[in-house]
Amino acid sequence: MKLQRSTMILVATALVMGGVVLFTQARQSDPTRSTTGQSNAAATPVFEFEEADVVGLSIETQDQTVVFERGEGGFWQMTQPQQQPAEEAAIAFLLSRLTTDGLVQTTTIEVSDPAEFGLDAPFATVDLTLADATTHQLVLGAADFSGRNYYALIDPETLPLSETTGDLDAAIVTENIRNGVDRPLEEWQAVIDEAPAAEDDTDPADATNPDDAAPDNEAAADSEAAPADDGEAADESDDAIESDDVSAPDEPNDS
Repeated sequence: MKLQRSTMILVATALVMGGVVLFTQARQSDPTRSTTGQSNAAATPVFEFEEADVVGLSIETQDQTVVFERGEGGFWQMTQPQQQPAEEAAIAFLLSRLTTDGLVQTTTIEVSDPAEFGLDAPFATVDLTLADATTHQLVLGAADFSGRNYYALIDPETLPLSETTGDLDAAIVTENIRNGVDRPLEEWQAVIDEAPAAEDDTDPADATNPDDAAPDNEAAADSEAAPADDGEAADESDDAIESDDVSAPDEPNDS
């Protein structure tokens, strides 16, 4: 009986130890822990300046290049590829992510093969100009092992990278950064409302048809001409009376 009890204890201990080992190995082999680090909920700013400090913005992707300037009154204007007001919400979203919660963590990568991190041909390069004329740059590469965050370089000293670069300080930024730069041209342009056409307040029922008005005009003309005809008739009547008086023969006097 004692032997069976001891055997059960040994088996239970082995199972517990085996579970601990498996759990530890699983945590160490999880590829997302080495790249994503802290959760996105604890993300920090990519840059330390304020959103309002930015007066110039250039975004170059593999498909297009758009350039913006903040004009008087704080409104953004697109200068390339077209001259027109910019979509304020799209720019505000990107700048907000860069200055509040776009950075997941920093890490060191070995750039023996820049293509591994998407940094040989970056997905996007963002250049920012501040009011004090200083400039900053963010180079956005490929997704990390999690598929939710992206490798990036913050103010890199040299570009493009080469195989001799060696170890390099890189950043892991959120998917919102990529979403902020990956927009079609029309989403960067402000929607300009055209002035509405002047409405005609005239009631169609009140519109006068020239053909319908003709009889009324003719009647009016006849009405105006009527007094003249009556006058002529009166003159002819008076002339007839005078003629009778002149031409009537004197009656013979019986006396």
